[in-house]
Amino acid sequence: MLNRLPFDEALRSTVGIPKRSTLLDSSPRSRVWRVQLADRSLVIVKQITDSGDTAADADTRFAREIAGLRLAGRAVGPAVAPAVLATDPSSRVMVLEHVDDLGRTDDWMPGYAEALARLHALTHALLHGDPCPGNDLRTSDGVRFVDFERASLGNGLVELAYFRIGFPTCWCAMSVTGAPLAEVEDIYRTTWRGLTGHDVPGDLADACAGWLIQGDALVERAHRGTVDQFARVPTEDFTWGRVSARERLVHRLGVVAGLTRDHDHLRAVGRLSSTLAARLSAGPPALRPLPAHDTRPWFQTDS
Repeated sequence: MLNRLPFDEALRSTVGIPKRSTLLDSSPRSRVWRVQLADRSLVIVKQITDSGDTAADADTRFAREIAGLRLAGRAVGPAVAPAVLATDPSSRVMVLEHVDDLGRTDDWMPGYAEALARLHALTHALLHGDPCPGNDLRTSDGVRFVDFERASLGNGLVELAYFRIGFPTCWCAMSVTGAPLAEVEDIYRTTWRGLTGHDVPGDLADACAGWLIQGDALVERAHRGTVDQFARVPTEDFTWGRVSARERLVHRLGVVAGLTRDHDHLRAVGRLSSTLAARLSAGPPALRPLPAHDTRPWFQTDS
């Protein structure tokens, strides 16, 4: 019964009659179905659950996702998110446009960077909140993002920093360096400038330093806010996804040290980061570099 499609009469009258549904993989905090309607069209039905959350927190995540998706729908040019077709707030259910994902692409980052910039160019900056592999769909018109449960308004550099800082909220941490990094950051800034008429505001070094000191970005979401994760690292190492917390942290320390070497206000943070990176790297055990961006895992994603 828990996985029964939550499609009440109001949704039927608005969207259509569901004839067939398939429960898709999703986080424990939601249930997602691909649904074929009587007219043979496809939609996505997503229900936010309170698994691991209070009911109030789940209500907030539902409201945040709907607001984020609707704001994303105002993007200039190709869509950057699926359209919201209908909602049932009492059950935390949303019906979304079905988007065909083209699947694996060899050079995935340029389209990702362009779509991220178009998303951020909305309002002050509409942040996705968790722009990880698996939350981006590749379509014939460009990348669309899904899962806006953590959407917020803020400075887009917080998410542009994902390329440098190693995709901090993602289990599949990755490293982007050299020419690929320069290319995607240039695509982002050029796209932003074309849409807004001015340069991206803010300081990328500051955004990266922010990710460095957020200890919760060393563990998966279920463990965030429970203990001081940053303070655990000197005495123990722990794994999330493909790499360990120390490997994530050493990568971030190196990025911040490099960005702040000649920085007016963060030079001392850079020196500290360099020292900490050296001490953690001295081991044992030996720490590995983060996997390169071309080792990105691919998922069969539907939205």
